[in-house]
Amino acid sequence: MALIFLDLDNTLLYKGRPAKGVKETISQLKENNHIVVIATGRNPNLIYGIDQELGIDNMVMANGGIVIFNNKIIRENYIDNSIVKRMMEQADKEKFDLVIEYLDEYISYRKDTTASDDFSRNYNLDIARLDHTFYPNRYVFAMVMFEDEVVDKMRPLFPELQFNKSSQYGYDVNPAGNLKADGVKAVIDYLNYPLDEVYAAGDNFNDILMLKSVKHGIAMGNAVNELKEIAEFVTTDVNDFGIYNAMKHYNLI
Repeated sequence: MALIFLDLDNTLLYKGRPAKGVKETISQLKENNHIVVIATGRNPNLIYGIDQELGIDNMVMANGGIVIFNNKIIRENYIDNSIVKRMMEQADKEKFDLVIEYLDEYISYRKDTTASDDFSRNYNLDIARLDHTFYPNRYVFAMVMFEDEVVDKMRPLFPELQFNKSSQYGYDVNPAGNLKADGVKAVIDYLNYPLDEVYAAGDNFNDILMLKSVKHGIAMGNAVNELKEIAEFVTTDVNDFGIYNAMKHYNLI
């Protein structure tokens, strides 16, 4: 019996919808008593019921910021509100776009360009509404930043944070650590699961640490080259039965 972590966007989803063969593959995996876990950079309020549509109850979300297994929260890791406020102050000072991902909302704190809208459209997310307000008592899972130069400038100012390029459109900003890999480890430790039976599949930069943390790392055919280079197996593209072919390759279905 395998423990399988699957990224959402461009791994299970193609243009925001389940890719070819995904629903059938997940159904077969569950019939074979394998444990399937979504591992995504998305926050809970950006899942839009996809977990229910796919029939997956277990999730690593917000790049490991919150982990739910069997309807129980087994890991939470928020960005301290004082750090969020400092980043907002830097955004106002340096005039860069900044998105704040609260537990229950997805907000553009500054939107001076189309960067945040482009990011949302790329992942088929609702457009983040503009709200130039600091909410000191609300949980923040992540922030999103967009320009390489800005991120390079902010890194030394915020050692408490991890800046990870999630796509060509932007950076996920999370508490310092190993991101999805920390969420994966939380599940493995919770189940005391044998590492030889752990698999993970993804397509982008924020999946690199996750694939490195498991025995069997799978890169989608549409993945960035950096992920393909460290993967044990490269499958076909997301909408060319990529997950189905990967699971067949490992005789899991």
